[in-house]
Amino acid sequence: MSKILLNKQSDSDPIPTWLLKVCAPVLIHTITNIVNLSLTSGHFHPILKESVISPLLKKPTLDKDQVSNYRPISNLSLISKIIERVVKSRLTDHLVSNGLLNPNQSAYCKHHSTETALLYIHDHLINAIGSQKLSCLCLIDLSGVCCF
Repeated sequence: MSKILLNKQSDSDPIPTWLLKVCAPVLIHTITNIVNLSLTSGHFHPILKESVISPLLKKPTLDKDQVSNYRPISNLSLISKIIERVVKSRLTDHLVSNGLLNPNQSAYCKHHSTETALLYIHDHLINAIGSQKLSCLCLIDLSGVCCF
């Protein structure tokens, strides 16, 4: 559990993260029960959905007076983060063990990155050129799109 508990804490957390770390051996069973109850019931308590939202400048070189140069950072409670990680882990294990992920999927996959995606595309294009096949690549930059 100590891997999951970062020293950052949300203003919505009633107990400081450092204190939870110290008390983890005593609280681990209770936290585990909360997580398992949430997963088995399919219910995520509304209080766990609350977050503190802070603006973060996208790049240090951007104008600090332009609202569009900021992105919202949502700071959830520790229990919310723990449940999120458990769900992600279980879902990923299920997708991998049942072969449900595209082998070329790079996002959200361990040991994959934009570089692996680029290498796949490069290899695919080189093979297509070598086979004298027609290829088309469409790239879209969505970095300037505001989604909040």
